[in-house]
Amino acid sequence: MAREGRWADGPEPAGPDEGEGRSGTNPAGGLPAGPDRPLPAGGESDPRPPRAGEPGWLQRVAALTGVVPADPALFLEALTHASYRAEHPDTAGADNERLEFLGDAVLNLCVTDHIFRSYPERPEGELSKLRAATVRAETLAEAARRLGLGELLRLGRGEEATGGRQRPSILADAFEAMVAAVYLQEGLEGARAFVLRTLGDDIRRLAARSGACDDPKTALQELSRRLGLGEPSYRVIDTAGPEHDPRYTVEVRVGGRPLGQAVGRSKKVAEREAARIALAGLGEPAATSAGPAGAPEGGGAGGSGAPAPDGSAHAAPKGSHGTPPDGAAPPDGARAGEA
Repeated sequence: MAREGRWADGPEPAGPDEGEGRSGTNPAGGLPAGPDRPLPAGGESDPRPPRAGEPGWLQRVAALTGVVPADPALFLEALTHASYRAEHPDTAGADNERLEFLGDAVLNLCVTDHIFRSYPERPEGELSKLRAATVRAETLAEAARRLGLGELLRLGRGEEATGGRQRPSILADAFEAMVAAVYLQEGLEGARAFVLRTLGDDIRRLAARSGACDDPKTALQELSRRLGLGEPSYRVIDTAGPEHDPRYTVEVRVGGRPLGQAVGRSKKVAEREAARIALAGLGEPAATSAGPAGAPEGGGAGGSGAPAPDGSAHAAPKGSHGTPPDGAAPPDGARAGEA
């Protein structure tokens, strides 16, 4: 059931949820100033946008989502990265990973329903490619940039110092978490309105561009079906790194044979790169999905096996997580990958 809320067409919210418990006052705006956002010298207004939890953040969320948060804690969770929670375990509350999980499902439903109704002449295969291009991390990250979600995020100091506010994987996850927060407050129709307002132009542009919807996972699925090998399967065979900055090694199997492995900052990115490697192994050219700005997707055969700073994936290096020979047993501790 949707939580009680309203669309952002009335006066801006105000109350104790904005900066409650913070010390000092802001002469420029009358709002509290706390240790995370000290007053500039001379009482001048802070030029940067507020982070989640700082004075003015609820108004900013309302402006970008079109929804006045009825439950500030829900939207604060959506904007809290795991790195911030790791550094503030006693005060941060929950991070956005659970909301990201829900938002992924809601986003897929909203996009699928929209393209199904909008393009009745297109076959299932084309609709699958269009959906894949719309919900891929690069497209969502670009939408998050347009909204300014990166500036709102609560990040740990390490992520902040290494450009986490612009990292595609972090931005895409935050977008999905925001979809979930809007869904929990406003229901499916509210989530649909938010998704189409933020991604509608991307859908139309991708639908109009020939070949723009190619996706390695979709291409591998179609090839596997044509060859009578069934559906490709993906599984996580290794996880490394801290909880807030993990590295996933994903293996893809087609017809029971391991055909590719790749490492990525997220399971989705690693799965795409593994599918690209499998396509090459089957003699099929790998799909080249253009991002929202027309740039090719990051990734490729890397010798280190480490993800690039922007969250793209690399092939697992030979000798560590290289593709095992046909019939080889999976590594110890292998577990099923999650979508």
